[in-house]
Amino acid sequence: MGIFDGVMLVSDYDGTLRGSARVVLQRDIEAIRAFQQEGGTFLMCTGRCYSTFYQQARELPLHAPTLLSNGATFCDMDTGKELFHYDLPLRAVGDVRELGDRFPGVAFETYYGEEIYCWHPNAFTQWHMELVKSTYTECEPEKMPTPWLKVLLEGEKAELTQVREWVLSHWSEHYECIFSNENLMELTAKGVHKGTGVLRAAEKLGIAPEHIYCAGDNDNDVPMLTTAALGFAPAGSVVAGKGLPGVQVVRDVDHGCIESVIEFLTERYQSK
Repeated sequence: MGIFDGVMLVSDYDGTLRGSARVVLQRDIEAIRAFQQEGGTFLMCTGRCYSTFYQQARELPLHAPTLLSNGATFCDMDTGKELFHYDLPLRAVGDVRELGDRFPGVAFETYYGEEIYCWHPNAFTQWHMELVKSTYTECEPEKMPTPWLKVLLEGEKAELTQVREWVLSHWSEHYECIFSNENLMELTAKGVHKGTGVLRAAEKLGIAPEHIYCAGDNDNDVPMLTTAALGFAPAGSVVAGKGLPGVQVVRDVDHGCIESVIEFLTERYQSK
């Protein structure tokens, strides 16, 4: 029996576990292993899909499945088996066409299985492909295979904000639309985000809600941070600046964010 039996810690990847040098600190890896040795369940929850996170997952001490595509899938990274999966409605093809015609400066990456397609690629598309070390097929929305797991919109923040306002004012019953950074915005099916993904994963793993803890740095992490018993945000992050109730600010990503979360939880559970 360990002090973290029945405790689940969920971490975002880019900007929370992986820092500005695009590496995961060894001190965070060692802290995760110590957490697991005391019975804790550690999960990653990322906006990336299986193909763009597979290599990174192999370098992490993951003993549980991973939440991918902002909580749309819960996947065993060793076998590729999905424990759940939520696609966008098929109407998304026509809606993306309308958005692209209305906002021509925005790029649209769509995700079908492990394939990435793109319409109107721009400089942010290229940056994102370099970040996730992947490639895409360029074509019109109607020629992309469906159903899509998610759509990633890429552009200047001001224009993406206009897109989000349009989506939420016209199609809010169909979609979640959340920024993952200033130039990337995620479109998933209604009710599919990191918060619901964490709760569904916890139910699959038999973790009680009062023992769920989450760490994340950006807007797409807010649903899971505010769903958790307690959330954590790295210093200097977008989330840290929001002052959200129930979200603690810890060390920044380049100085052991996850290590500091586990230190906090160790003190919390040792005192029980």
